[in-house]
Amino acid sequence: MEISIALPNTVPGADGSLLTAWAARAEELGFASVAATERLVYPGIDPLLALAAAAAVTRTIRLSTNVLIGPLRSTAVLRKEVEGLDRISGGRFVLGIASGVRADDFEAAERDYSARAAVLDRQLEALTDPAAGPPGGKVPILVAGLSDAAVRRTVRFADGWTAPGLEPEQILPFAQRIRAAWKDAGRAGEPRIVVLARYALGDDVQPEADAFVRDYFAVLGDEAQEFVEKTPRDPARIRDLVDEFAEAGVDEVVFHPTAAALSQVDRLSQAVH
Repeated sequence: MEISIALPNTVPGADGSLLTAWAARAEELGFASVAATERLVYPGIDPLLALAAAAAVTRTIRLSTNVLIGPLRSTAVLRKEVEGLDRISGGRFVLGIASGVRADDFEAAERDYSARAAVLDRQLEALTDPAAGPPGGKVPILVAGLSDAAVRRTVRFADGWTAPGLEPEQILPFAQRIRAAWKDAGRAGEPRIVVLARYALGDDVQPEADAFVRDYFAVLGDEAQEFVEKTPRDPARIRDLVDEFAEAGVDEVVFHPTAAALSQVDRLSQAVH
């Protein structure tokens, strides 16, 4: 199983110099990929811009969106962005994509929230149409979500599925469902299964990390504190997660930092390698 790390592009305090240093260090330490996530109505750096900056200071590590909210942009704009980042990175880009769940993001983007599912279907069709030219059939695609539509989209359009940042018992059964649907549809091989796990390592970053998680999930009300408490804070818990995901046949786990401190790259590497 591959171990990857996300950039802190949505974490307060992360600037361009931290993102590029983070990506370079992640490559040096042997992580499989660096990822970036998207929230429009929240402070932070656009994921595609963050990954473009990472591409400029790395040579071999994969770059992925985990995840991009496709329907926040038009299909033409999405195609242009995907093709551009793939070219900038020399073919290292992996597109993790979802329909989105936050209405405020769509309102800010002046996009129709109620139409997002239909838009994502059209976008996936365009991205995977061989007759359309690049990036069709070139950039690996991972579909996100815990819905019937996510299963359908994964089997029809994608190379695999990427899970939200929930507990293993909430996502691993769905991964099995993806695998079964893939087989039933007659797709060759196996779908790539990628999972997300937040983390914070070290007492020095805990106040910052807890405040970020609590604020990021504030829309959930009292449940936000549960996300704080469930964020792994010690190497032993990280290793337990890695073992559990590996045993379940997960292909890649992406650890998302909750503190904008470069120490998090080294500490995660020490915990998992």
